[in-house]
Amino acid sequence: MSKADLILEANDIYKSFGTVEVLKGISLEAKNHEVISILGASGSGKSTFLRCLNFLEIPTSGTIAFHGEPVNIVNGKPVNPKHIEAIRSRLGMVFQQFNLWTHRTAIENVMEGPIYVKKMAKNLAREKAESLLERVGLKDRMHMYPSQLSGGQQQRVAIARALAMEPDAILFDEPTSALDPELVGEVLKVMQSLAAEGRTMIVVTHEMAFARDVSSKVVFFHAGKIAEQGTPDEMFKNPKTEVFQKFISNI
Repeated sequence: MSKADLILEANDIYKSFGTVEVLKGISLEAKNHEVISILGASGSGKSTFLRCLNFLEIPTSGTIAFHGEPVNIVNGKPVNPKHIEAIRSRLGMVFQQFNLWTHRTAIENVMEGPIYVKKMAKNLAREKAESLLERVGLKDRMHMYPSQLSGGQQQRVAIARALAMEPDAILFDEPTSALDPELVGEVLKVMQSLAAEGRTMIVVTHEMAFARDVSSKVVFFHAGKIAEQGTPDEMFKNPKTEVFQKFISNI
C-alpha cells in the first residue's frame, strides 16, 4: 500500500468523559475504496470513535491523521481549528437521527454545503443536488420538507447531502438503527451501491448482512478496544475470539 492510498489513520486513541474511559487505545487505518464495518455491543465505544475521527469529539490522547497530515491537539483543543474545518468538508458524516434542517426542503438540505462551504454558484448546486436526489431515488420528493418524508427517505436525503460535498470518505453512524424495519432495506441498498462505486466508507452498524457481504474489513469493538478485526470471511467463518463468537451467535 502506498501512503497515497491512506485516507484516515487513527493511532492509539483514548477518550474519557469525566472518570469514564470509553476508548482505550484504538488504532485503525482506512485506505482508499475500503468499506470498514465497525461492530460491537452498545457502549463498546463505536460511535464515540467515529465522532473522534471528524473531531465532533476531541480525543483525550492519540493522533488522527488525514491524508498523512496529523491534526495537532493540545490541552483538549485543536491547535488549528481551520484544519479541522477543512477535514470536515472532505469527510462526509451520516448520523443515526438524519440531522436534516427541518425548515429546508430536501433539495435545499443537499444544496446547503456546496453553496456555503464550497462557495458553489446556486444554479450549479441545484443541478448537483437534483442529480444526487435522483441517485438516491428521491427526485420526486425534492421539494418536500423532512416532516413530509419517511425515516428511510430522510436518511437517503442525508446521504445525498454528504455526497454533495464530494468527500474523500463517508462516516456512517448506525444509519439504519432509527428506522422502522421495513425502511432499512432502502437505505442499505443506497449504501451498497456506494460501496460498489468504490467509495471509502466507515460504517458503525448492527446490520450483520451488510458487514458480511459489503465490507472489505470488519472491526469488532469490545469494552473500548478492538477485540478482533479481519476480512468478513475471516471474521464470520472463523472468529478467533470467544467474545466475537458470542456476539454473532446472539444476533
